[in-house]
Amino acid sequence: MSKDAGSGNRKQVTPIPTDRIRILNPRVRNRRTFEAMVENIARIGLKRPITVAPRTGTHPQEYDLVCGQGRLEAFIELKQDSIPAIVIEADESDCLIMSLVENCARRQHNPLDLMREIGTLRQRGYNDRQIGEKIGVSTEYVNMIAGLLEKGEERLVSAVETGLLPLNLAIDIAKTDAKGAQKALMDAYTQNKLRGRKLTLARRLIEQRELRGL
Repeated sequence: MSKDAGSGNRKQVTPIPTDRIRILNPRVRNRRTFEAMVENIARIGLKRPITVAPRTGTHPQEYDLVCGQGRLEAFIELKQDSIPAIVIEADESDCLIMSLVENCARRQHNPLDLMREIGTLRQRGYNDRQIGEKIGVSTEYVNMIAGLLEKGEERLVSAVETGLLPLNLAIDIAKTDAKGAQKALMDAYTQNKLRGRKLTLARRLIEQRELRGL
């Protein structure tokens, strides 16, 4: 068993049936990265147990996932009926918050994931300051992303998702008109942040926004 399970806080690790664990905050991950995880677990085993919380009113007992989606999905991929888990006491809301915070703490966090998670926390009634404290960013940063979501900027969100635009540039474009957006693109070009095909596609996106009246 791993050091995580056997030392420090000495939390007990229990095998939990994989088909009784619900993922509250599913993340889409890179397929190549996931396949490497599956291969690694198949070869050397699970180095760190997942964390779950029991769901009330379920029989047989079901659980909400707190952290470890990749490890859980890897076990399912490997046709394993159960997975080592640390069981904690937490309600559904707490599980979701812990899951979001764990995702946001990852290095090289996907900007689109971050936007979605901020949107989810806002929908659950948290204000920008509380969200910033939970995920480790400034209140102003949360406010900017929330503004992008509230404006229904689907094209800009898609541009961030595909890597066409940096998140900060997408936010700048959302706050201005077509003329201001073109200036933002020129500034990005001058600063060597946007060149070649990406610049061409970004200009086309702004033209489409102007036609839609944004």
